[in-house]
Amino acid sequence: MTDSPPYDQLFIYEVSGDARPALGSGLAEFLGLWLEGDTSFIFFSSPAEEQVAGILARGPGLRLLASHHLTYEQWQGGLAMEPLELEGLAVAPAWREYHAPPGRLVLRLDPGLVFGNGLHPTTRHCLELLLLRAQREPLGRVLDLGCGTGILGLAALLLGAEDVLAVDLNPLCVSTTRRNAELNGLPLAVEEGPARAYLERPANLVMANVHWQVQQELWERDQPLNGKEDLILSGVMRSQRGLLEGLLATRGFKVRERREAENTWFTIWACRSQKD
Repeated sequence: MTDSPPYDQLFIYEVSGDARPALGSGLAEFLGLWLEGDTSFIFFSSPAEEQVAGILARGPGLRLLASHHLTYEQWQGGLAMEPLELEGLAVAPAWREYHAPPGRLVLRLDPGLVFGNGLHPTTRHCLELLLLRAQREPLGRVLDLGCGTGILGLAALLLGAEDVLAVDLNPLCVSTTRRNAELNGLPLAVEEGPARAYLERPANLVMANVHWQVQQELWERDQPLNGKEDLILSGVMRSQRGLLEGLLATRGFKVRERREAENTWFTIWACRSQKD
């Protein structure tokens, strides 16, 4: 193991349209594809103009919008991944040797090209609230909506969840989550799709660290919640917190714990009112 991630220079090609069907096989230095709306970000570890030209030729309607050259740390927001140590749980880079302090479970994580290494306050606060929830009673069945790297769902399994289903709309998040499940030897179920399509799945706890638009789509619909008693939600900003808590109140949930960072990012743990 080394102190450096297995990624260095990133060459990113921004392409209009969904380029997945045109990727083909055997692309040299190909790292992955991030799909954002109707734009594909195709990652290589070295310049790949010829490979990208081939992708564009195989995909009618695809068009190169821009190309970018970044270091891996720049792509991850300028933050090098360091071990995150919480009360009872540590998240450590998969490529580094790490010895946890006594009494801590260890989750090894390779975020790859996906955001969600535990350093952002929304992720850290979700983990803190998950630890509190696990201390209260068994986690039972868990849904992790918008799973990213899989960090929350995998932590839930480490903390004794009966089973966890992790969901993300982005195919690169799905493959990254599956890889992290394999790294930790954990039986995480992972599916690709929109979060709202999975909310009806039975679960005791739902976790969703996603932006306001997705939170709104999840909680404004009048649909059965199939025994869901606890929600750990994040990704909303100051102006959206009250709106989210109001939506949850109409569905019978009451906020039990809050976390905030820099008066900007807000995270909540909400329970069915009758549990309090």
